[in-house]
Amino acid sequence: MKTKLLSLLITTVLFTSAMNAQTKVWDLGGGVAPWTIANSPYTSNTVIDNLGLQIQGGTGTANFGATNASAKTFATTPAYTSVNRWQLNGGGSPATGTFLPTQRFLYFTAAGSITVEVCFVGGGSGNRTMYVTDGTNVLGSLTTPDSATNQVLTTTAAVVNGTVYIYGDQACNLYRVKVTGPLGTTTVLGTDDFQSQSTLKVVAANRQVNISNVISSTEVNVYNMTGALVKTLKIDADTTFELPNSGLYVVNVKSAEGEKSVKVAIK
Repeated sequence: MKTKLLSLLITTVLFTSAMNAQTKVWDLGGGVAPWTIANSPYTSNTVIDNLGLQIQGGTGTANFGATNASAKTFATTPAYTSVNRWQLNGGGSPATGTFLPTQRFLYFTAAGSITVEVCFVGGGSGNRTMYVTDGTNVLGSLTTPDSATNQVLTTTAAVVNGTVYIYGDQACNLYRVKVTGPLGTTTVLGTDDFQSQSTLKVVAANRQVNISNVISSTEVNVYNMTGALVKTLKIDADTTFELPNSGLYVVNVKSAEGEKSVKVAIK
């Protein structure tokens, strides 16, 4: 009886380990469907093969996900060679240091302990940083000094039960994304998905934005979807203010209790 129980326990542990070690690869530069030149660029927010593509906002979104020939070899284990590149064509967040992106990013749903590997190259001159975040915390980041060096960003293991975001602070070219660990089902994001776990609440109704649960001095910055700062103010209590023009905006609020960015729709 003890032998059977021990055998069952070992089998269960091995099965659980195998499940937790599952690997998913999105070979964006492999030239294989659905990631082909004929299928790019992307013109709407969508989920393909359980990977989300979010493109709204900012200049250059017309070429988000544009695929073109650019063979590269990356120092992964084993080495990975692409035939194409997949363009982000711009930064993922209009607010520097904000880790909840709102434009030009990839995302997926994690369901436990994961590591993420991203093969990428800078999309232009100067330092450019690729991020992998859970919207609040940076799971991993890597800065490239130029557009010629092949980079491999590998995160440390982290437990995430929710959305994981992949984006650059500026335009970068992606080649492959590999996730080791359990995944959930990825669905197209809505406005409410851009709320992070801060006590501050930001909601919009018609042309007004309301900020509540304010308990200390809070800096408020409002950006339009091209990344331009359109309004800034400091508040010490719950506040409602008006934006003159309709459209999508990112409201960044920062206080001693934390920071968050929220996408709002002004009608």
